[in-house]
Amino acid sequence: MNTSSLYIHLPFCLHICAYCDFCKVFYDKKLVDDYLAVLKKELDGLKINTPLKTIYIGGGTPTSLNDDQLTFLMDMIKPYINSDCEVTIESNPETLDYYKLDILKRGGITRLSIGVETFNDKLLKKINRRHTSDMVKRIIRYGHQLKFENISIDLMYGLPNQTFQDIEDDLNIIESLNIQHVSYYSLILEDHTVLKNQNYQPLDEDSEALINQMIDEKLESLGFMKYEISNYSKKSFESLHNLAYWQYDNYYGIGLGASSKIDNCIVEHSRNLNAYLNYRDITSKIECSKEEVMFNHLMMSLRLVKGLDLKEFKERYNKDIYDVYQGPLDKHLKLKTLVIEDGYLRCNKEAIKLLNMILVDFM
Repeated sequence: MNTSSLYIHLPFCLHICAYCDFCKVFYDKKLVDDYLAVLKKELDGLKINTPLKTIYIGGGTPTSLNDDQLTFLMDMIKPYINSDCEVTIESNPETLDYYKLDILKRGGITRLSIGVETFNDKLLKKINRRHTSDMVKRIIRYGHQLKFENISIDLMYGLPNQTFQDIEDDLNIIESLNIQHVSYYSLILEDHTVLKNQNYQPLDEDSEALINQMIDEKLESLGFMKYEISNYSKKSFESLHNLAYWQYDNYYGIGLGASSKIDNCIVEHSRNLNAYLNYRDITSKIECSKEEVMFNHLMMSLRLVKGLDLKEFKERYNKDIYDVYQGPLDKHLKLKTLVIEDGYLRCNKEAIKLLNMILVDFM
């Protein structure tokens, strides 16, 4: 199976958000310069000779880099960009301005992903975000002026003291933004984060179910199609890079803490920045059995509303899914938590929220 997706990790942030558990370090100009030099050598060392369909630059906050550093990054990836390649960069509103967006546009970025979280300025302060609602609207307006045709925002629910009305207000603002994609995540309290240490209590299941229903209905009314548990897009604007993950395709990952998946092997970089900068990066290589690969493929694809492509599964593993999972399939097809339709195995609309419980039977 060809590898046609590339993830690039830039761990640098100007500040640390109260909920974040990603691999990140505070921005320092020399540190970033050194990191980019190592990153380029790592990318060159992959010797990629097949066209890439997607490139995704994540973090951290990639747009915390200064203008010269972003230009270096764009020049670094330019040889790998073709006319059909989706090129995404994650960003925070307070790290963007018109000139920086212009660098990204001219450098080949086709998809701008903006970490908004909420349009409520008081809630933003509670989670230690430095931007405001007005900043977000201004950056999106600049994006339109620069002809970015694919703009995505990340939003969150379950934030401290966030009300149903706050979420409804966020949804209503989306209508005026002319964006193509929304990722809407529930706050997860990760260990060693500020909110976890403050003993903040997460949403109960009933409240979360009501909020999910409200989000689904409102975004659908605005022309967004739900295509994954937490992701919604206008027609033909799904995240192709994330679809590669969910369809369990191969992908390269470079940079601190990044991972690659090549056939049955998972390769993970350590999070030790000094080791990475001194070319002593410790990677772990996990060789998965065929059974583990098939389960991972099933697990990821059932996150998608359309589900698992049964024909593709059989072609990839030379096994019909019934030969592998007859018992749990019979059980969940009978319960109607799973459905086979148009050549796909998928969760029904209500059961997708119970995916983790369903998957236990397939382990």
